[in-house]
Amino acid sequence: MKIALVNCDIKWESPAINLVNFDKILENIINEDKDRPDLIVFPELFTTGFSVSAKYAESVNGNTHKWMKGWSKRLDSAIMASIPVQEGDNLYNRFLFVTPEGDFHYDKRHLFSPGGEQSLFKKGNEPVIVNFRGFNIFLQICYDLRFPVWSRNVKLSYDMIINIANWPAARDSVIEPMCRSRAIENLSYYAFVNRKGSDPNNKYSGQKFIVDFKGNYLTPIMEHSDYDTFEIDKAKLDSFREKFPVWRDADTYNIEY
Repeated sequence: MKIALVNCDIKWESPAINLVNFDKILENIINEDKDRPDLIVFPELFTTGFSVSAKYAESVNGNTHKWMKGWSKRLDSAIMASIPVQEGDNLYNRFLFVTPEGDFHYDKRHLFSPGGEQSLFKKGNEPVIVNFRGFNIFLQICYDLRFPVWSRNVKLSYDMIINIANWPAARDSVIEPMCRSRAIENLSYYAFVNRKGSDPNNKYSGQKFIVDFKGNYLTPIMEHSDYDTFEIDKAKLDSFREKFPVWRDADTYNIEY
């Protein structure tokens, strides 16, 4: 499976401008990569930046969701990102996983209380694992990384975590150790993509990488200023799990929702 991680800059609270900029990135993918990625992954809140404002919330199947559907069909790829979504009386930081065949979503479980995220959004209660082109993919958003119980790979239910983030540079020294730990302890790939640039409150370093099940960083098969493309191998993952089946000795637990 080929995965493009897009560590784009995000213009603050400007959805229309950001979508135009993302059009250019996706056109570059079309022009530069004949064998298109299976997954194209944008950061958290990619149309607004980390804005705790209800003003930019979209309805279910709103403009950005339709934009993602159009590009997914055009590229025959899954498009992934989070946006603020209004559903009934509640707002969610919603991870959209849009494929040519259908759509999935995950509402962020761990809201970043030091940044006031819980004052706007309602937390999600359900982990979401999507099966796409032979891989089971566990969806996470930014702060979820800090909570290892949420990531426990019970009976190898997933093959890769994808975490999309707006993770400030002031705290980014912890990103790589935690991603490597999550990958190793769960016998899974871990993909992480962070925005770059800045907003009125923070600067961002734009990390984009995939760690394998041994904690090793994968080398990109294509590099670009706004995205890198990687390839992951299910057969290698399955072989390692069979040879080193430590998952069978994992502790049981229950999460209170």
